[in-house]
Amino acid sequence: VLPGRFIPVLEDSGHITKLDSFVNQSVQEAVARRYREGRRVLPVAVNLSRMDLMDDHIMNRIHSNISEINVPVNLFHYELTESAYAEITENGGRFLNGLQKDGAKILIDDFGSGISSFSTVRDYEFDIIKLDMGFVHRIGTSKKTDHILTALIELAHRLDMKVIAEGVETKAQVDFLRSNGCDYFQGFYYAKPMPLKEFETLLDQQTAKTQEARA
Repeated sequence: VLPGRFIPVLEDSGHITKLDSFVNQSVQEAVARRYREGRRVLPVAVNLSRMDLMDDHIMNRIHSNISEINVPVNLFHYELTESAYAEITENGGRFLNGLQKDGAKILIDDFGSGISSFSTVRDYEFDIIKLDMGFVHRIGTSKKTDHILTALIELAHRLDMKVIAEGVETKAQVDFLRSNGCDYFQGFYYAKPMPLKEFETLLDQQTAKTQEARA
């Protein structure tokens, strides 16, 4: 079930914070376990909705957990959904700034679509922007789209932000984005969404291949 279908329902019912709290705790526990075991660890971004940034309880819990879990804080990334960065409260802004000061990374999702705008990056500090897949899927179809993408990547770098391209599915898209300085890629070209156990198996296999290549 795509997020666009269930997130609005959970937000309207007030239950989205329960889901986000569960996902955040699950990610933190998985990262901490692999880190303690000396296995390869990658940052995993947890989505935060507008309801989370209005809930002092969940904000305090997230902040406390990353301070107590004894894992490098830069492994924890928090990704704001459209509804979240459209309605950031004063308390929510302080919470995000506190996470950044501790070393966590804050991402803005689906930049260039919907209600996201340049005023968002003007008014708030983000570490990474995620370019909406609508742009990525149009790479090579028009010079206008290509120029917009190139300009967005350059703008983000001038503002000291990294860039993730969403929805990357072809080598042509990878080649274009890489040649224009995009920092990270997300999409089916690399992998589809998968359960935690499959993800961990993939990381362990990649680690083994890297070690074999170096031997």
